[in-house]
Amino acid sequence: MLTPTHRLSHTTVLTVLNKMALSALAFVYSALFAHLLTLPDRVEFQLAGTIAQTGMTFVGGLSNYFAYAYPKFRDDRCAVVQTGNLVIGIASLAVWGGTWVWWWLQPVPWHLPRPWAWALLCMPWTFVFGYGSRLLQAADEMTWLNRANATQPALFTAFAAILFMVRRHTSNTALLTAAYGGWVLTNAIAAILSMTWARRQLRLPGMLQWRANRRHLLGTLRYGGWSSLAQVVSIANYRMDFWLVYALLPRSNDASVYGIAVVAAEVLLNISSAISSVVFAQMTGGERATAERLTEESTRHTLISSAMAALGMYLTFPWLIVLAFGHAYAGAIGPFFLLLPGLIAKAASNLVIQYATNTLGHARASVWMNGLSALLNAACCALFIPRWGTLGAALASTASYGLSFAVYAWWYQQQSGRPASGLVRIRTADLTPYGRFVQQLSATVRSRGSRR
Repeated sequence: MLTPTHRLSHTTVLTVLNKMALSALAFVYSALFAHLLTLPDRVEFQLAGTIAQTGMTFVGGLSNYFAYAYPKFRDDRCAVVQTGNLVIGIASLAVWGGTWVWWWLQPVPWHLPRPWAWALLCMPWTFVFGYGSRLLQAADEMTWLNRANATQPALFTAFAAILFMVRRHTSNTALLTAAYGGWVLTNAIAAILSMTWARRQLRLPGMLQWRANRRHLLGTLRYGGWSSLAQVVSIANYRMDFWLVYALLPRSNDASVYGIAVVAAEVLLNISSAISSVVFAQMTGGERATAERLTEESTRHTLISSAMAALGMYLTFPWLIVLAFGHAYAGAIGPFFLLLPGLIAKAASNLVIQYATNTLGHARASVWMNGLSALLNAACCALFIPRWGTLGAALASTASYGLSFAVYAWWYQQQSGRPASGLVRIRTADLTPYGRFVQQLSATVRSRGSRR
């Protein structure tokens, strides 16, 4: 019988493994599309992805309120979900309706720039998926959340593999169109499944109805509005270096190559995402003292696991990038090396931000937190990119993430009254689960060896 602590550790390990598997899938389909698409087409496809992600991130801020309110208002959960259905449904229909009106007003239907056109088609599906996954997270249904998160990457990887097999008989234009179409279709399937699973697991009467509840509409505007702004600032922070490389460097190939470095390095962020998902319900619905203990433990574990993962990535990714993407992308290795230390700090920062938003309910605090990092990133990029190119972009991101984490740690100390060292000072007990995991893995390997 697992104790609550061991059950939490077990769930955390499974969720981290799930996130790493999703990262592997993303790496595989990114490699396939690097061979399927020309360099200009690949950077356009990635640009469309960042546009859709920005929209999803904004509406995801509204979904954050419903994830926050679900464990907080235990007697009013049905009203929380019904209000969420209304808000996310209207947002989705507004984007689709606005897109079709825009096309109808243009002399040529595809006058809208192609990355924007496909991003706007895909974006509402990402709204629905984000909402469904946040409900599963709020209900602490981690197994179903992991399945929902795996759906689109798994389907898109399979689609990319099929496209790769027929590439020789397909034009470049058709390949790009097929890539866009598969992207929209797999996001639609993931959205439908996430809401289906959320409905089955939450088991709320009238869960699919759209109803406005004044209390939760106001909460959406106040908490969700600030959270949306914070989310947009956050994605701007994540993508600032890529956008400025795209804008400041004259060769389009530079942005394409740098995009590969970003995709490879951001694998580390999945670790903090996994850990924050596991502790989300306890940090939102539990006592403040418990939330502070979880914040410190989770931040330290994020630093440890991210550093271990980064070491493995330093050893394997340089040759893996060339093997998977080809020699045309060998220029991504240098920026990749420089991005990793900063992303370790960024992964840890995400846990402190979750403390501000979900424990204290201060969604506004995450605006200045992400905004500070974004401003530092932009300033450093403006200085470093003209001088050092893509290496300067990576250095700018790492510097801004490191400085921002130092400020967040100071802020945490002021808010909690606890020393900031609790976030970063590794204890012997923190290392015990990793030693136990290695011992179990060694025992399993020896057992299988003896059977042979």
